[in-house]
Amino acid sequence: MSPGSPTTAAEAASLHRDVYRHDAERRARGCVQPVRLRGQRNLVDTRTGEITTLYDSASELDGQVYVRCGDRRARVCPSCSREYKGDAWHLLLCGLAGGKGVPADVAKRPCTFLTLTAPSFGPVHGTRGGGPCRPRRDHPRCPHGRPMWCHRRHDKHDRSVGEPLCEDCYDYVGHVLWQWHAPELWRRFCIALQRELAKVVGLRVSDFRKACRISYSKVVEFQARGVVHFHAPIRLDGPEGPHGPRCDLSLDTDDLERAIVVAAGRVALESELLVDGGSRELKWGAQIDLRSISGAVARNSDRAARVVHPEQVAAYLAKYLTKTTEDFGLPARVRTPGQARAGGASPHAVNLVRAACWLSGQHEAYRRMQLCLATLAYRGHPITKSRAYSVTFGQLRLARKMHRGSRGTAPQEVHPLVADDAPTGFEVVSSFVYVGRGIPLLMARSRAGPGVEWDAA
Repeated sequence: MSPGSPTTAAEAASLHRDVYRHDAERRARGCVQPVRLRGQRNLVDTRTGEITTLYDSASELDGQVYVRCGDRRARVCPSCSREYKGDAWHLLLCGLAGGKGVPADVAKRPCTFLTLTAPSFGPVHGTRGGGPCRPRRDHPRCPHGRPMWCHRRHDKHDRSVGEPLCEDCYDYVGHVLWQWHAPELWRRFCIALQRELAKVVGLRVSDFRKACRISYSKVVEFQARGVVHFHAPIRLDGPEGPHGPRCDLSLDTDDLERAIVVAAGRVALESELLVDGGSRELKWGAQIDLRSISGAVARNSDRAARVVHPEQVAAYLAKYLTKTTEDFGLPARVRTPGQARAGGASPHAVNLVRAACWLSGQHEAYRRMQLCLATLAYRGHPITKSRAYSVTFGQLRLARKMHRGSRGTAPQEVHPLVADDAPTGFEVVSSFVYVGRGIPLLMARSRAGPGVEWDAA
């Protein structure tokens, strides 16, 4: 008997369980909540019907194949979140400096970094750059008798940051309505920007589209007060996008930024009528931040600089993509205000959920707001882009899979769900069924051998 070999059934079970778990973690590549599937991947001869098995999950130690969950939220899965953050960084940077098939010429085109915010719905506590929160010498009070001042110096971890000074004065209905309609506000902003740029060069919109294309990538970030604001690198291309010649119109970055300010100020929409017959006019906030993007500045330039490096922009946006409303204590799924409160949500977040629940019954257009309570009624995606801005997440993931499959590693390192190009006359047919999520802690007795009992790891 070799040194260190198991001498009892319990020791053998423990050793086998460790080997199994190590093998499962290796196949999941660090994902803490992988999707477990069972099935086969076959190569079918379309002429004869002959089937050749390329992969069978029965060949694995536990009979299952592991697929990474791909969740972008760092609190849910740090490994997948880190991978998502890296892909987002490449997607954003390639649209600003080139790479991954995007020509480097895009770095010389008019480009700016835009931040659009929401209007105020009531005074809230804030960090104020390390100064007093809301210093007031006259110490005013609201109609409900609450102080409208605060002399404390909050840090970013203070639970009161983002909370309203008076929750009865805060416009929760307006907040939720603006959040729900924010994607539509962005769509109208893009239309208004195109019209304003066409006006600058003296062309009709239809003619402007034939000469210039607006390319962008939009990233959503939640502020401490629970409302989103939009970050967007915006670039002017020729009609063929990044792969064609530059826009031949006499437009530079200054023209682009002036047009953005005018377009954002003009965008407005009316919300649907509520049961009481009232509605809200929804607009962008007065704070519009614009910073030109140039590779000529230092990568570590001051955050207050009006010109920033492409890598600074990509790193800043990729960082916020892995954050969600969990910072407000909200669970991943919320159905009622009581559930949000029980999950540890802040009072401000609970009030927003309550307002969203109330609005979902006020109009048919707001019925689906009940499904967006965990995102405080925001119904858009965390990141979107125009068609010709840069590469896609799918292209980046496919490149990574092909790289992992061409490193000369063991065959099991190539993921079995990656469909290779089949030869002419053949077709790849995959058939997998869902088994569960996560790395299980129990192992079937049949795989352990006779006389071995398995328990929770």
